[in-house]
Amino acid sequence: MPTRTRFEATAKMGYAILTVLLAVGMAFSIRRFSSVADAQIARIRAKEQTISLVERLRWSSELVVSQGRGYLLSGEHELLTETHDSRARLDENVRALRDLPLSPTGLQLVTDIDQASRHFIRLQEELFTARQRSEDLGSLMRRFDSELRPVRRELDRSLGRLVDYKEAVVRDNYERAKMERVQLERRLYGLLGLLVLAGFGIAWYFTKRLGRSYDQVRDAREAARKALAARDELMGIVAHDLRNPLGAIMMKAALMRKGAEPEKIRQHAASIENVTRRMERLIKTMLDVATMEASTFSVTPAPCAVEDLLRETLEMFGPLAESRQVRLEQRASEPGLVIRAERERVLQVLSNLLGNALKFTPQGGQVTLSVDREGATACFAVVDTGPGIPRENLPSIFERFWKAETRGKKGTGLGLYIAKGIVEAHGGRIWVESESGQGARFYFTIPIAEPATQAASAAEMGAPLHPA
Repeated sequence: MPTRTRFEATAKMGYAILTVLLAVGMAFSIRRFSSVADAQIARIRAKEQTISLVERLRWSSELVVSQGRGYLLSGEHELLTETHDSRARLDENVRALRDLPLSPTGLQLVTDIDQASRHFIRLQEELFTARQRSEDLGSLMRRFDSELRPVRRELDRSLGRLVDYKEAVVRDNYERAKMERVQLERRLYGLLGLLVLAGFGIAWYFTKRLGRSYDQVRDAREAARKALAARDELMGIVAHDLRNPLGAIMMKAALMRKGAEPEKIRQHAASIENVTRRMERLIKTMLDVATMEASTFSVTPAPCAVEDLLRETLEMFGPLAESRQVRLEQRASEPGLVIRAERERVLQVLSNLLGNALKFTPQGGQVTLSVDREGATACFAVVDTGPGIPRENLPSIFERFWKAETRGKKGTGLGLYIAKGIVEAHGGRIWVESESGQGARFYFTIPIAEPATQAASAAEMGAPLHPA
């Protein structure tokens, strides 16, 4: 289960990432808006400058025409000076237009204006020269109308074409700015969508984390509740199981104190010894569970003959099976098989499995204990003809405190849990196969001793060797 510190650190990191994403998105948006606006302002200023020069050029040409006409009519020297000044401004404006970054079309229009203005000024200068020679005023005005006025109209048309071109360029710039704005809006909306998706993703992630944490806390609370209930039940069972032996001990001790016959005393002493062994087994069970829970459980393997284990198990459970009218059979497919295990612990596993099998097998049933060799392991099997185990209970059967819900069949629910721990401590595995109404089949494996170890073990026990 993740600790609160780790979860808080992860949450802070997620929120920090989301904040950084939002900050980066805002900074990018502001920067992009600023750059687009600056570019559009720069283009508009350039076009405004061009239009201003065109307007000044148009105004200068008007002055040149009107002041020149005035000089031709009046002959005043001041009008001649003003005309020359207007010509200079006209030339200056044309040069300023040429210096601007113009397209080929715009440059050609400026060239046309320059040529038209030079043609106009040359003709105007000829009329000024004739005026200074005091030619006939009527003749000068006729030449003005016939020669200079058409050139002036051509100059006006050239200026008009340049103005129309610049207006079209300005409209194109406005359309371009509009398209750039639309594209920028789409990109920013896309960025906003990504940020929203990122926010949803982070929110979903932490919602899942919170949900898992809630589920873990809930499961842990439920497991703790079940563990407490199992502990209370176990303590009740242990108290009940210890109370009966203690009562028996007290009763036997009282009888021994009152009795004087040596044979009776020996019988009572033997009974007390059996009762104390039962109490010792119960206490050892509790200690085994504690060491398994603490992951400190261990075994001391040594060579162990399978036939000896089967014989001792049969001696231990044969009378019990006979009293319950259950047939107990055993077989070993390979004689002389030697395993590497702690003898008492393997007997403990067999006792747990056979005890359960005999407890749940009805009268007239059968319990079979068999051993087969499977590669480098010996596979023990305990098969009964009892009521079987429901399929939904199979995954939980080796868990601590698990017990079958059967009337009159009480126990601590630790036998199979301890058996699993013992088998796994030997490097083997244990499993069960069963269906309701078809009995139960428990299997566990224990590693086989090396051939040299088997030979030494057989020699020590005086048993003959059998080929594998």
